[in-house]
Amino acid sequence: MIDLVKIKVKAGDGGDGKVSFLRGRGAPKGGPDGGDGGDGGDVYFVADRNLATLRDFRAKDIFAAQNGDPGGKKKMFGADGEDLRIPVPLGTLVYEIKDNREILVADLSEDGQEFLIARGGIGGKGNFRFRSATNRTPTQFTHGTKGEEKIVKLEVKLVADIGLIGLPNAGKSTLLNRLTHAEAKVGSYPFTTLSPNLGVMELEGGETIILADIPGLIEGASEGKGLGDEFLRHIERTRILVHLIDPLEGYESHSGGSLADNALSNYYKIRKELEVYGKGLSEKPEINVVNKIDVTEIKGAFEEIKKVFKEKKVEVIGISGVTGEGISDLISIVREMLKSNPKRLVFGTEKPVKLYTIDNLPNKRVVFGRTKVSTFRPRGI
Repeated sequence: MIDLVKIKVKAGDGGDGKVSFLRGRGAPKGGPDGGDGGDGGDVYFVADRNLATLRDFRAKDIFAAQNGDPGGKKKMFGADGEDLRIPVPLGTLVYEIKDNREILVADLSEDGQEFLIARGGIGGKGNFRFRSATNRTPTQFTHGTKGEEKIVKLEVKLVADIGLIGLPNAGKSTLLNRLTHAEAKVGSYPFTTLSPNLGVMELEGGETIILADIPGLIEGASEGKGLGDEFLRHIERTRILVHLIDPLEGYESHSGGSLADNALSNYYKIRKELEVYGKGLSEKPEINVVNKIDVTEIKGAFEEIKKVFKEKKVEVIGISGVTGEGISDLISIVREMLKSNPKRLVFGTEKPVKLYTIDNLPNKRVVFGRTKVSTFRPRGI
C-alpha cells in the first residue's frame, strides 16, 4: 500500500499585460488598447472515496496548474489558466513543508471535500490601464505574478468506524469477509494481508458501518518490526477497535501453560504495541473477541478463557468467523458502542504563516504608493 508520498505542486503563473496601440483605417493615432493577462490556475486536493492509496503519485512527483494567457490587442483579456484538481483518498492528511518543518494544513476526511493548496498568480495589467490625461501613449505594463509553488507531503490514514486488530492469523480478514463481503485474501499463514482492507457492512434500515482490517501487528510492531508500524497510524481514525484473539496462536501444549493463559498473553502483546505507539490508541473503546470457537480445543476452553480475562477486568465474547457463530451478538455490541462513540477522529490543522518580501508583497501600491512596472517602447513611439 502506498500511503505516504512527497510531491511538488505548482500553481499557474499569471499572464503578462499587453502593450498595444489601436492602429487602423479611421484611427491612425488610436489610443492604448493592450489587455490584461489572465490569472494562473489554482491547485486543489479533492477527497475521492473511490481511491484507496496514493499509488498514482508514485510515477509523478510534480503537479502543475495551467498558466494564464497574456493579454491581447483591442483590450482583450488573456484566458485564465485552468485549475488543477488532484484526487486523493479519503483520510488524506496534507502537510506543507517549510524550512524542514511539516505543517498539517488539511484533513480530507469527507467525500468531495476540497482544499486549495496553491493559489495561481494574478494576471498583469495592459497599457490600457495606464492611460491618463497626461499619459496618452502609455508604454507601461505589469508582468503576471508567479503562482505559488510548494513541497507537500501526503499521508493516508484510513477513515473507518471499526478497526480489526490482532496478531497475524487471528482471522481478521475472514471476519471482514463475513461481515462485508469484501473478498479480502485469506490464508493459513502469517502476513496473508499485506495492506489494509476496507469493507462496508450494511444493516437493516440502510445503516452502514465501515470496517478496516489492520494487518501485520506483532510484538515490536510499534518499533518497526513486521508490518505493523506502517499501519498502526490507520487505527487512529477508527471509532472503536475489535480485537481478535486466537488462543492457539503460539500455543504449545507440552509447555505446561493453559490455552486460557496463552490467549491472555496474545491479548497483551497487541495491547502493549498500542500503548507504546501512543496517540490515544490504547484508550480507544475496544471489543475483545475470542475467535475460532468452532475449533474443539478453543470451544472446550472458552469458559476458562472468559474467567481468566475477567480476573483482569477484561470482558470477551466468542465467535467463529468461519461458521458465523456469535456474529449476531458481535454486531449488536458494535452498534451499541458506535452509538456512544459517534465521531471519527479529525486531526487539527495549523495555518502556516506566510512571510512576505518586497518581491512577493501583493499590495505594493498600498504600502509604497506605487507599483513597480516594466516599460516597453514599441518602435516609432
